[in-house]
Amino acid sequence: MIEKFLSSVLASATVSTMALAALAFLLREWIAERLKNSIKHEYDRDMESYKSMLGRVHAATAEGQKAAIERRMKAFDRMWKTMLSVRDSTGSYTFHFDIRTEAEWLDLPSNHNFRNLVGALDDNMMLRLMGDRTIEEERPYVGEVVWALFFAYRSFNMRLVHLARQSLSTPGSINWSADAATRGLLAATLSAEEIAEFDRLGISKVDFVRRTIEGKVLSAWHRLISGAEFGEEALRHAHALLKVVSRPA
Repeated sequence: MIEKFLSSVLASATVSTMALAALAFLLREWIAERLKNSIKHEYDRDMESYKSMLGRVHAATAEGQKAAIERRMKAFDRMWKTMLSVRDSTGSYTFHFDIRTEAEWLDLPSNHNFRNLVGALDDNMMLRLMGDRTIEEERPYVGEVVWALFFAYRSFNMRLVHLARQSLSTPGSINWSADAATRGLLAATLSAEEIAEFDRLGISKVDFVRRTIEGKVLSAWHRLISGAEFGEEALRHAHALLKVVSRPA
């Protein structure tokens, strides 16, 4: 009798232990699943938040780049129009150089029409020939290389008009291609091959220099707007060019 009772108790204990073990296992699985789902939900939520933030950053960056490019384009457009203005306004004076040979330039100071044209120039007119006098506001947006070329272009044209005006009292000044300041400017702006071609030309020397510098300006601008960076050598050359152009004649 006692043996049967003990067997019954042991059997019940075994069943209870197994039930508890099963219950503990199921509880662990349930907790693990809940934890996994919770972590996944939090991860998904964080990922969505990150993607949203990244999208806003990309949109802001793209918008910023677009605004920067538009500002640069506006600056270059203003600078290019100033170059054309300088070319057009000084053209009536430099035209006399392009249709004549260097030997024929020497007759210009005694030419009646030339003397009347150049003799009417005063300091205020010279300033107006320079075009937009606040154009340097655009310098940070067009970059040093483009700015240096623009500055050289304007200086070249103004130098020629100045020498034409000076030739009325100092006839030898009319030979601008032999002028030391002009030669220095050309040497700093043009390549050795371009200088050699310039020297070989019989006429249209002014037009050659203008077209060559204009081409350099456009090439430098296209490089800049495409996102390419100028190396240290190009920047050093730009600063050296500005130094030459800014040097008193």
